[in-house]
Amino acid sequence: MPAKSSERTTVLGLTGGMAAGKTTVARAFQRLGVPVFNADAVVRKLQGRGGAAIPALQQLRPSVISNGCVDRAALRAELAKDPGLLKKLEAILHPLVRKERQLFLRQCRARGVPLCVLDVPLLWESGAAASCDLVLVVEAALPTRLARVKHRHLLGGRMTVALARQLMACQMSDEERRARADLILSTEGRPAGVQRQVRRLAWALRGGRSALRQDRDCSSRRRAPGRRTIMEELGAHDAHHTF
Repeated sequence: MPAKSSERTTVLGLTGGMAAGKTTVARAFQRLGVPVFNADAVVRKLQGRGGAAIPALQQLRPSVISNGCVDRAALRAELAKDPGLLKKLEAILHPLVRKERQLFLRQCRARGVPLCVLDVPLLWESGAAASCDLVLVVEAALPTRLARVKHRHLLGGRMTVALARQLMACQMSDEERRARADLILSTEGRPAGVQRQVRRLAWALRGGRSALRQDRDCSSRRRAPGRRTIMEELGAHDAHHTF
């Protein structure tokens, strides 16, 4: 029997710096059957052949369009030469991504799913945090993140450490993300540990514990320093439910 559309859907925002481990966490939620909106995947679709962003990108920077789609290598080269180009790209892409995100949320609420995730790298910058009940920030130390970028580059990835540093400098700082977060998940440990934390959080937000969902305005709320990790937050509400 289909779930009633009036059932409460908790919207969890998922964000973090480049190479912090967002994809790993998003996949962990998906393995638990939680619907995940992947903003990066939507951007790739918008920039693909026939994508809705192609006409505007063609006007902005014709050199990055090849065979009707964005040449990502050419785009990275342009970003390296012109840091100001990033804001112009965001002005084109953010409204289009927002439209897809709103559709995703309407579908989740119509199905009555108890929990869904918005995987959005620029969660606050794009305004997506306003749609979230809680925000989970994924983090790892800068050396770890740069090592991940280097490893991916050695395996054939196009992103270089130098360009990664440049893009990171244009994004919100780790300190600012921590100040705005409701929960923080570190991906420094083994993958099994990340999966375990995600499983506990999904259990709580699907209805196992309501205390984590009491506050609403994640976009404007500022938190005190010393943000608690998922282990600390869940343990504080439920000491007997341990990893």
